[in-house]
Amino acid sequence: MPRFLHYTVHPLNPQPRLLGHAASVVRAGGVALLPTAAGYLPACRLDDKAATARLARLAGTPERDPPVLLCRDLSQAAVYLRIDDDDFRAIRAGRPGDLAHTLPCTRRVPRRLAAAARGLARLYFAGHTATEALLAQFDEALLLAPAAWGPGPESVDELPPRWQAGIDLAVDAGPLPEPARDAFAPAATDAPIAPDLPAEPGPSASLGRQIACDSP
Repeated sequence: MPRFLHYTVHPLNPQPRLLGHAASVVRAGGVALLPTAAGYLPACRLDDKAATARLARLAGTPERDPPVLLCRDLSQAAVYLRIDDDDFRAIRAGRPGDLAHTLPCTRRVPRRLAAAARGLARLYFAGHTATEALLAQFDEALLLAPAAWGPGPESVDELPPRWQAGIDLAVDAGPLPEPARDAFAPAATDAPIAPDLPAEPGPSASLGRQIACDSP
């Protein structure tokens, strides 16, 4: 039997109460499985060192791969990434969830994540109403882990055993359409750019594990 919390939400009108519970789990250091245009994928708080380490082990992400930042909208993305006019037009021309864009980090991205990827990160928008509604409850981007084998599962019922054992929560919006297969494939325009190297962050407050129950 799955050991993770399983919240079933409406795919178009997700229940705010359940999203509030999900947000509490993530804030407390949990790893959550979220519906996206690239399938169900795990995510956690960007600033939580322990959670990001768990996420990397769970997804088998290569250390030097640029981290994927799951952002609510372009205004939030601009806090973490340097977006010039050409980047802005390219992002606006695409559909949310179809493609992740590789961009230079600002100092807001933790150094432990940015330095390994030469100061680069990938911007991704979920392309799913339920996850967009969840992100509206945060004042920060989340760290997303693409599946190492390609698109994520189309259903929570299709999770590999390793993911079932490694996540704390699944936001289940039902079966997804066929996932975007090239959302995280390197694009021809994804060339390295001189990064805005992040500063070493100060000590962060430890987060308890107590969980409260109750678009670009």
